[in-house]
Amino acid sequence: MNKKKTLLLLIFLVLIFLNKNVLIYRPLLNFVTTKTITGKIIDKKNFLRRGYLTNASNFYYEFNISGKEYSNPSYDNNYKIGDFVLIVYSESFPFMNRIKEVK
Repeated sequence: MNKKKTLLLLIFLVLIFLNKNVLIYRPLLNFVTTKTITGKIIDKKNFLRRGYLTNASNFYYEFNISGKEYSNPSYDNNYKIGDFVLIVYSESFPFMNRIKEVK
C-alpha cells in the first residue's frame, strides 16, 4: 500500500510540474509586485491536446527585459502573428508572466 501512495504522489507532482505555468506562476502574479510591458505574438505554436492531429493550437508571445527574451503560450486562439499584447510580469521573476486581461 505504501508503494501505491508513493507512486500516486510522484505522478501528482509530475503533473503539477508539467503544468506549473498555469497552476502556480499565473495565479501567483496576483500576490507579487508586477510591471506591465508590451510584447508581440510570434510564429511559435503551442499545440493543444491532440493538436498535432487536428492542428488545434495558439501562438506564443515574447517580450524583452534587460536584453533577455521571455516567452509563453498565449492560451488564446484570437491572437495572430504580429499582434501586440500587454504583458504582466513579476518584477523579481520575469519568467512568471501572463497576458493582461482587458476589461
